[in-house]
Amino acid sequence: MDEVLDPVYVAGLPKLSLPDLRAKRDRCSELETELSYLRRLTQARIDLITAESDRRQRGLAAPGPEVLVEQLAHILGEHARGEGPGRLPVLLAPSEGVQERLAARVEAICSSDQLGSLGELSSSQLEELLANLSSLERDVSAERRALHGVQDKLQEELVRRYRSGEATVDALLT
Repeated sequence: MDEVLDPVYVAGLPKLSLPDLRAKRDRCSELETELSYLRRLTQARIDLITAESDRRQRGLAAPGPEVLVEQLAHILGEHARGEGPGRLPVLLAPSEGVQERLAARVEAICSSDQLGSLGELSSSQLEELLANLSSLERDVSAERRALHGVQDKLQEELVRRYRSGEATVDALLT
């Protein structure tokens, strides 16, 4: 990620060969998929902790497992789509090994075991989990925004080449 976000990564784009430019764009797409996946994992935990905190504030009894399972779609679906027009993903999820590495970052803050026992945690423990996960989510979102800036520069160069005739659609078909 550091390499892609370094200004050197997009320096001299007009001098790059078309295959090299596309390779940079593809690398950015892979990283965007990874960050998007990590953000979704983080946001799901935030949503579950927030739902538990809300339940407590309303003074409701802890739901049984069956009720909680019924509520999952509603709880997790609330932040399924972010603001803005979004970007059409090339990949929906990173490779399995990368998924495990990304999941480990979230697990280090809030393990799956803790998710299964949120009702048993103290309010201060919930607040701490929520603060730590929210911090991770903000960091990941900031990285995604920075990455989108790089992707935009790469896309602008590709569009410029097609408009100027330096690159043609016919070259894609061969």
